[in-house]
Amino acid sequence: MVMLCAGLISAAADNSGNPQWLQALLQQNPDIIDSTAAYDAHPSAPGYRTYVIFFHQPLEHANPGLGQFPMRALITVNTNNDPTTAVNHFYCTGYSINYDCIFRHPDSTFLAEAKMCSSEISHRYNANFIQIEHRYFQFSAPYQCWTNLDYLRADEAAEDFHNLAEALKKVLKGKWVMSGVSKGGITTLLQHAFYPNDMDIYVPYSAPFFRTDRDTVMQEYWYTHGWDQELLDWFMSVRRAAFEGTPILKKSTNTIWPIFYKMNAGKDTTQAYTDTVFCAYISNAAYFGFLEHAYTDTATIRKQFVKNDSIINSYNWNGYNDTVLAYIYSTDRFALDSLGNWLDTLRKYPDKKQIPGRRLVKQNYRPFGIAEKYWWDLDDSYHTGNAKAYEYQAKRELGSFDFRYDLLAPTPEEAAWYNNHWKTTVGCLRDFTNPYFASLTYSPALYDRVMEATQNATKPIILIYGEDDTWTGAAVKDEFVNGSNVKKFILPAQNHLVCFSSNTDKTQCDAIRAAMDAVLGAPQGVDQVSSDQVPSTKVLRDGQLLIKRGEAFYTLTGNRVN
Repeated sequence: MVMLCAGLISAAADNSGNPQWLQALLQQNPDIIDSTAAYDAHPSAPGYRTYVIFFHQPLEHANPGLGQFPMRALITVNTNNDPTTAVNHFYCTGYSINYDCIFRHPDSTFLAEAKMCSSEISHRYNANFIQIEHRYFQFSAPYQCWTNLDYLRADEAAEDFHNLAEALKKVLKGKWVMSGVSKGGITTLLQHAFYPNDMDIYVPYSAPFFRTDRDTVMQEYWYTHGWDQELLDWFMSVRRAAFEGTPILKKSTNTIWPIFYKMNAGKDTTQAYTDTVFCAYISNAAYFGFLEHAYTDTATIRKQFVKNDSIINSYNWNGYNDTVLAYIYSTDRFALDSLGNWLDTLRKYPDKKQIPGRRLVKQNYRPFGIAEKYWWDLDDSYHTGNAKAYEYQAKRELGSFDFRYDLLAPTPEEAAWYNNHWKTTVGCLRDFTNPYFASLTYSPALYDRVMEATQNATKPIILIYGEDDTWTGAAVKDEFVNGSNVKKFILPAQNHLVCFSSNTDKTQCDAIRAAMDAVLGAPQGVDQVSSDQVPSTKVLRDGQLLIKRGEAFYTLTGNRVN
């Protein structure tokens, strides 16, 4: 049984108003349930149009009789071009199609200000931008998906995308490139491993890969890359301060933990509730600075340091006292901009419903990536709290990262206690209520398969990472980068949202562009790099696509070469 959103799909929709290419796509692919021009054009991009399609996919491709579900895709095209000959950018987040800026106006991808990691390829080649949704996320989920997650496997998802790509290729005849960021980057590498011939080139951004479900490579990278010693020492001192007042340190006079507990626990003093609050507390301590390292540059953090000091001084405090540290760990924030509002709310205690830190206690009940208003019975708190598609994938075959306490706890004995508590109770993949997740065991088989396929790739793969990104600690290892078909770039002063359009390192960014251009052709408008009076031709020289005007040669960014 499949439940569909009635607002987007009807059993007998009138598609006569669709463009010819889309009508042909529907006619040639009976597995496409329906399509609709669901989005008005962005005011700044009136020439673009986005279409929604739902494609039937089997729950298990080897056993189609088990049932089907609808997989959603968005196709954004330039109506002034011929979509059937344009480059096709197959883009996947690895989750749902759920980024507001893209979801509300997918055509904004092509605006000049929208050149970012998710869309810079489409922007460069004026490509058809095809957003694909991963199975078991949001609208691409089976009815009552939480009852059986066994079909949430990488091989099944890869076959979903293969089926969709094959269907689209019947009409969209141009070159194909697949990309994704973070888990989308993982998904891009997975697609290559299972179906290398689906695309002409693969471009994973910020793609981490782990060979265990509790890998500490990101923690190690954090301590050795991206920060100077002054910033690292500051972050470490704030993280260590969290442990001075926790319950296992009986003689401590620190008040951070009591403040945090008061805010989160209220009058509930049951052991289970206390344990949950404690887990949230030490989790925030372990992850403090993680987002800053992953998504922010050093210069911005330094500016925030200055601003934080100004805020602290306005209270006539000498530094990061217990109240400030309690704010940091309760709100999980590095910036102190809302400290005043937090203090005002805290003074209203004991009305615990207004306590801002309570959301942290409930964080393990929030489903990741699935829109419960469409796919859940909202009165069923057990299912709503535990159907976590990402956690299932990570714990079973994708692996994930972990931060330990060896460098944080005051003594080796306490570090051992915290590490054990973290491993058995918290960790990155924690679920305090559902034994189903606890019973899962991780297998490195998928990792080994993907790395072998990457190392032996026959299709080009361009791996792009940011040097200041914590996730780069889990980048594909150099031993799996063969240097010919597979190239790896780590761009300085870039983070988890790394992109070559920022041109942080001209040599590397030009090399990225050249590698893609050699496969996908010259980007839109490249013929205008020099005088319009001189005819131009595109030539491939030493593996690099160049523009020849007269006797002169230019790169695709307009720079003359010898």
